[in-house]
Amino acid sequence: MDPSLVRIERTSDLPVDGVVRLYRDGGWWHEEDDPSAIPALLAGSWCVAAAWAGDELVGMGRVISDGISDAYIQDIVVRADCRGRGIGGRIVAFLRDACTDSGILWVGLIAEPGTQPFYGRLGFGALEGYVPMLLGPRGVGKEPA
Repeated sequence: MDPSLVRIERTSDLPVDGVVRLYRDGGWWHEEDDPSAIPALLAGSWCVAAAWAGDELVGMGRVISDGISDAYIQDIVVRADCRGRGIGGRIVAFLRDACTDSGILWVGLIAEPGTQPFYGRLGFGALEGYVPMLLGPRGVGKEPA
């Protein structure tokens, strides 16, 4: 696949099976997950960017925002056999620019360990003095005793 032929588009409608494949490739999909939730997940996003090689979905990302103040980029994923070709960076840049072009200047994300250089090249830096936190099951997110 020639990465120069991959097009990035804003969309609100993606094939559920394509999203499941991407999430599975990203290690985020579990067999108990419900694919019928994907259309609502996409519809609830402020912006969804899809990377297409012809008619094949090879990557995606999305932004959660009210469209006015803050925005969070998440779910950046590229199909495993298409990684390392700049597609992920193009998706992040597309989403970043969609936010800033709309006047949203506080654009954040949580980088997985080891991905800071990737996001740094796209203008993101550590938010010094802040700690991302998560409310989760089985005691995750509880304050220490």
